[in-house]
Amino acid sequence: MKRQRKIAQRMAAFTLGVMLTLGTTVHAADNVGLGDIAGVDADLANSNVFTLLSSTPTLFKAAFLTADNTALTSGDTLPAGTSVDFLIYLSNEADLAVVDVGIQDNLVGFTYVPNSIRVLNTTAECATPLACTPAEELGIYNDARVVAISTDAINDDNASFTGTTVEVGNNVTAGNTQQDAAANVVLALVFTATLD
Repeated sequence: MKRQRKIAQRMAAFTLGVMLTLGTTVHAADNVGLGDIAGVDADLANSNVFTLLSSTPTLFKAAFLTADNTALTSGDTLPAGTSVDFLIYLSNEADLAVVDVGIQDNLVGFTYVPNSIRVLNTTAECATPLACTPAEELGIYNDARVVAISTDAINDDNASFTGTTVEVGNNVTAGNTQQDAAANVVLALVFTATLD
């Protein structure tokens, strides 16, 4: 029983290894008024009720074979030493930027390939932000893997690699520069690792 629990914990750590922290939650308030004067609706324009729309960004993770960009799915079997590109992204459907985003991915069962972190924040949001299609994910991946490489060191830019963890933003790792998620776009992180 103890061995089964350990195996389950490792599997959970592998599948849930990405952490997202936000400096702010996205909110947009639209003034929508309702009211009347002495029971006559037409005498008073709508003025005293508002609707608060809220959107909490969701983080997604996908994987692609580095060699040919083939998308991998949960349960795929790969030989040790296979090079995999991980895509972690947030599709921000809000009309407001999300300020001070932090992304952290602890690699379990993989070895990070040095100097492979790329961060992009300009790809248009997915048509349905909480359900990007495989074609949209591939587009995000293709856009992100051709931008300039971030350094692995802390204090050089918005990303770093320490120990077994890839990190983006300064609210996760002090010393990285702040990472914001622009309105109506995808914030994407791509890095390469080999299967142990």
